[in-house]
Amino acid sequence: MARIALRSALAALLFMAISALAQDRGADNANGRRVVAGAPGRIEGPEEPISIGAATTGLVEQVTVHQGDHVSKGELLVRIGCADFKAQLAARTSDYDAAKANYRKLVNGPRREELEIAEADLALAEARLTEAEVRKSRSSTLLVRNAVSQATRDVDERDVLMAKAQVASSRLKLQLLKAGTREEELAEGEAKMVAARHTVDATAAELAKCEVKSPIDGIVLRKEVSVGELVSLFYPKPLLTLSEIDKFRVRAEVDEHDIGKIKLGQSAVVVANGMGEQRLPGHVTRIAPVMGRRKILTSDPADKSDRDVMEVIVDLDQKPENLPIGLRVSVIFLE
Repeated sequence: MARIALRSALAALLFMAISALAQDRGADNANGRRVVAGAPGRIEGPEEPISIGAATTGLVEQVTVHQGDHVSKGELLVRIGCADFKAQLAARTSDYDAAKANYRKLVNGPRREELEIAEADLALAEARLTEAEVRKSRSSTLLVRNAVSQATRDVDERDVLMAKAQVASSRLKLQLLKAGTREEELAEGEAKMVAARHTVDATAAELAKCEVKSPIDGIVLRKEVSVGELVSLFYPKPLLTLSEIDKFRVRAEVDEHDIGKIKLGQSAVVVANGMGEQRLPGHVTRIAPVMGRRKILTSDPADKSDRDVMEVIVDLDQKPENLPIGLRVSVIFLE
């Protein structure tokens, strides 16, 4: 009995839609096109609605849109408080600047003034060596004449050896400065600079998550978060639901007895009874490969949700004006 009642309800729905088409004297009736099936449906955007969530944890500081607002791609929707990330970004930017300065110093090598100082130190060491050698020569001559002691002669000889070592050390330091920075030190400095840069980028990416922006041009279907509310990665929830509206389509539920009458590219007419019985032409663009339970119920009390139906997507040939997403409509499939 329930099945008979449902078939009767669908027949009544088809009769109402066909009558509306006949009154319109549209092109389909003029060409004698035959109605082969009818089904309830709902208006949708060109794709599934998008649930916008948060990618970080924090308190909502600002919600810039309301339900029904039109938004553009990249537009700010929700701002989440992230003062800790801002502080981390400032600190890590300073670390990167320090690493970059150190690497630049390694690449540039010693300054001209450092080389001049090293050359002056070498000249001083050489002068001291000359002086020590003169004292040693004098003490050696006096030792032969017994004018100085052997101890004095030994001290002068020690001073010569120390002066020679100082000259050698100063010469090597000058050569080291002229050789510049070692390749290993350059590689280490560059690696530290790159690592600091990646740390800055990672922190900036975390901070960017605090501003939730629209991924599409569309409309706000639902606003589900308020200022001061805590959003968390551990207990995720949608903040907003968006849908594109550059064009519209209808998701129809075709009864199992009519699925053989539906095919891709087939013409259809969508009747929006709640909007002055607008009649909108369209065509079938997608047919679900599986059957499912009915989700769109009519006003008939005999209509049940346990009926098996096949979802069919009908793209409208033109964008209607002032047609709300989610509106229940009737879909007439033509031969």
